[in-house]
Amino acid sequence: MDDDLKRIANRIRGWRDEAGLTLQKLGERSGVSASTIHKIENLQTVPTIAVLIKVANGLNRRPSELLEEVEAGNEVSILRRKDRTRLSVNAHAEIEHLVGMISHNRLDVWRIRLGAGRGTGMPGDDGWRFRGELVILVEEGCLEIEVGGESHRIEAGDSIHFDPRVPHRWSASADGPASLIALAMMPEELQADVNARAAALARLRADEVQEAAVSAEVSADVSSESEAVKVASEAIEAT
Repeated sequence: MDDDLKRIANRIRGWRDEAGLTLQKLGERSGVSASTIHKIENLQTVPTIAVLIKVANGLNRRPSELLEEVEAGNEVSILRRKDRTRLSVNAHAEIEHLVGMISHNRLDVWRIRLGAGRGTGMPGDDGWRFRGELVILVEEGCLEIEVGGESHRIEAGDSIHFDPRVPHRWSASADGPASLIALAMMPEELQADVNARAAALARLRADEVQEAAVSAEVSADVSSESEAVKVASEAIEAT
């Protein structure tokens, strides 16, 4: 029990420090008094489950993370260049996953290449939105980005950082293609959905490549058999 309380106290203090939150600020976000949070962090009280849930939510963490053990080997992930997932979407966009995943991952990084005039969201809809943070750095070309109804032109070397809870969309300029780096912190369920869709698309592409290879091999075999029959027929006619 004491070890569990120490783990909870250390994690709450550590997460609060990482987020740059004072006791008062966390109290405002969680609905738990600053004095109670101080007592939890210093092992001066045994918090109720309801209080821990509020504090975890105030820190943008899942309550279960307060007691979860960190699995060895899952806190570090190295993704080699040759192992990056690269996906083509409708011949107008290419997406490249640039980082590996760690346990309780909240940050994701993608390189996105867009054809001229192509992008996310359609004019007239509500735009895309999610809880977290989003940074876009344009590597090549020019990007037209709309955030909350306000348009921004982001050129090569420029970046934009915004709250993705605000409706947003972006597309490459009609003048030509664009390449960008997207760094996103998003809810775990959304990140899992994005990665699952990417993995499914990668499997589909791999299956298509394998089917094409098998088809080419069958065609080659049929061609060889036809040639063999032709040669044999010529030999028979010659006799």
